[in-house]
Amino acid sequence: MPTGLLVLIMAVAGFVGGHFLLSHALRAPAVAVFGRAGFQVVYSVVAIAMLIVIMEAYRRAPPWPMLWSPDTMALQIVFDVAGYFAVALFVASLIGNPGMVGANLNGLSTRVPHGVYLITRHPMMFAIAIWCAVEILIGPSLRNLISCGGLIVLALLGAHLQDRKKTAQTGREWGQWVSRTPFWPDLRRIGGLGVIWGLAAIPWLLATWLQVRVTLVSVGVWYFFPQLPY
Repeated sequence: MPTGLLVLIMAVAGFVGGHFLLSHALRAPAVAVFGRAGFQVVYSVVAIAMLIVIMEAYRRAPPWPMLWSPDTMALQIVFDVAGYFAVALFVASLIGNPGMVGANLNGLSTRVPHGVYLITRHPMMFAIAIWCAVEILIGPSLRNLISCGGLIVLALLGAHLQDRKKTAQTGREWGQWVSRTPFWPDLRRIGGLGVIWGLAAIPWLLATWLQVRVTLVSVGVWYFFPQLPY
């Protein structure tokens, strides 16, 4: 295996492993040393530093071979539909999300789920996982498989561990929330996103446009308009 891919594997493993350690096993002792505010600073600095390492390792890793050809209309349509759904989940996750750091969980056990929480109680985690999955679909290189695959593991396993941690911390509050909300996205309830479907349009177009500018490869909606001067 090329050295660049090995370095990328180690960087992704360090990022994922470090996240789990700081979020769970090392969280209590780190908070005891740095305090809650200090811990958040340390956590953020470590995460940003590891992301920079991953980006540099990704840049140095070989972009080839491709495991299949992404240059098909069917794959681009799947990317558009699933990617838009991921962006909508992410936008919705920023509103009233009890899973966010510092969220007030008092009364959560009596809260009636609505909106995105009818679909999944982990909209941000699944937004990341779905976006990374479709990135692999349209960019099936080994470096994408490694980096995006690691983020998928981080998002899904992180969501599962968050349920365990918050249930242990709050007992009935999070436990009742778990019993009323699905873990895996319930696609029968996507109408619960309401106006978020419209609000997601701008960040989705911006994200895909930036990807085209960085990779110099037309993807998603831009795949169907290759002559646009963007």
